Amino acid sequence: MLSEEWLPTLLIQREERQKVEIVEPAPEPRFASLRVIGRFLQFWLVSLWLYLTRRYNEDAAAEQLRSVFEDLGGLWIKVGQLLSLRTDIFSEAICRELSRLQYRAQGFPIRFVYEALQADLGEDLGLIFESFQEAPVAAASISQVHRAVLRNPHVEVAVKIRRPDADASFKRDLRNIERMFRIFETLGFAPHMCWSDAYWELDQMVREELDLRYEASNTDRMRKALRDHRVYAPRVFFDYSTSGILVTEYIHGVLMSDFIQMGQNDPGRLIQWCRENGINPRKVGRRLFLTAMRQLFEDNLFHADLHPGNILLLRDNRFALIDFGTIGQSEKGFLSKYLASLRALAVNDYAKAADYTLGLAINPPPITEMQPLRADLVRSYRYWEARTHLHGLNYHERSLAAAGGDSGRIMYKYKVQLTWAFMRISRTWATLDASLSFLIPHANHMELFSAYFRHAARRRSRISNVVPKTIKAMQNFATTVEEYNNIVGPMLRWQGLNIMALVKKSERVALFGASILRLVRNVLLLATLLGVYTFLYFHHSRLLPFTPPLLNDFAEGFRNLFDYDDWVIVLAFAGLIIFSLRQIIKTLSKRY
Repeated sequence: MLSEEWLPTLLIQREERQKVEIVEPAPEPRFASLRVIGRFLQFWLVSLWLYLTRRYNEDAAAEQLRSVFEDLGGLWIKVGQLLSLRTDIFSEAICRELSRLQYRAQGFPIRFVYEALQADLGEDLGLIFESFQEAPVAAASISQVHRAVLRNPHVEVAVKIRRPDADASFKRDLRNIERMFRIFETLGFAPHMCWSDAYWELDQMVREELDLRYEASNTDRMRKALRDHRVYAPRVFFDYSTSGILVTEYIHGVLMSDFIQMGQNDPGRLIQWCRENGINPRKVGRRLFLTAMRQLFEDNLFHADLHPGNILLLRDNRFALIDFGTIGQSEKGFLSKYLASLRALAVNDYAKAADYTLGLAINPPPITEMQPLRADLVRSYRYWEARTHLHGLNYHERSLAAAGGDSGRIMYKYKVQLTWAFMRISRTWATLDASLSFLIPHANHMELFSAYFRHAARRRSRISNVVPKTIKAMQNFATTVEEYNNIVGPMLRWQGLNIMALVKKSERVALFGASILRLVRNVLLLATLLGVYTFLYFHHSRLLPFTPPLLNDFAEGFRNLFDYDDWVIVLAFAGLIIFSLRQIIKTLSKRY
């Protein structure tokens, strides 16, 4: 549980906070599909008329499109937010407006809450909760949240309950969206959108968000991963969590959204609160950026919706993350290329960054267009890097999302498709920018990249990290060899291919490799034995039956190299490597 010493003082009093409006669930609408088609057709016809009469205004049209998605509500809000990521296809005005789509914070009556709790938990609620606050503290499209106190353990918790109509309404919207996307694919409209992939993204999102067990699992996994980041995540109470209910620890932090709002409305009051609670906005912003990078590239498990409502400020520049309904993971190959592109940007190697960006595309450009496309990408990166140093420039023009938008538009110009995996990460940066633009408005992303890579290098250099990673790499190598022996070889033979000469050559290579590794193992074994003698000589000399002068002179040369704990780690590491080499040698020595 969160230590009380980290809990900050209140920034906004409860009476100042806007209450969640309670609304009865709407009945199933008739002709829902026709209503959707009608709203979009109306928008298109009005926009066409304004364009033909030369009264079309892009900003006004973007606002009207946002209102269409908001009127349709439900899953259509998520569709709009997903489309806002396609800065390579839609105009800046449309992407900006769609990114502002928000759910109306409307809750549902308490009787539905009690019915859901009773149905899922199956016992008297008085035996589970010591108290239960009937007024929700937050509401969204799929659920609403209440504060409560459990009896066992005696802990204050946040209870998230799924809306009674969420399952039916979201699945209905999903069917309508699938029909629309199929029409777009049939007509060949905006093929760069990869409509089938977009539908898959939405389908996965709906499945995971409707079943709160996914969020419970996500929260628990992220809680363990973020512990090393010194970032807090709430504890999950699995005994009281089901597909429709999620019970987590209630964290008395200050929402980043409240922090930003107070900074805009009453800066003096915010400055005073920061002093009382040891908050330095710039340090918090840097830590947010660094943990996002670490989640993405080192854990490959990242919070994919880091908007200000999901970040809680604590004392002494600490913070907690909440609402893990959407987390992201990437394929290893994609992640490696994306990291390499950012690393190249950090050292101003724009040509290499362009090459890695092209590697993220679904379809490569024609050979004749490769050079001009690459040149345009290099120019866009140079221009972005120059902007990062400008004072007085809007944060969003210097952000990583801006660089991604520029490169995305260039790719679209050459009809090169970017993956939705790339767009998911872009969405993560875009949502985080809402907080970073307030915390570190003059941030230089090149410096932030350099800081991350320095910290990551330090983490990789620690012996405690090197040991398991080295062993894992060696195990992976042994597994690969074993897979070849057990799978590839037999498959080729079954196909009747005349490759016996190749097999014999592979056997000779394997045996030669085994001989080399056997030599390495023996050298390492000798060095380890000398290390054991040196360790015992310095720290447990009474255990040595005899101490030859030659070995003593050797040991004295390492007197100040390691302390006691370091010797234990190094010798354990050496022993594990010797064991792993033994397994690899055994695998390589197997005959076909």
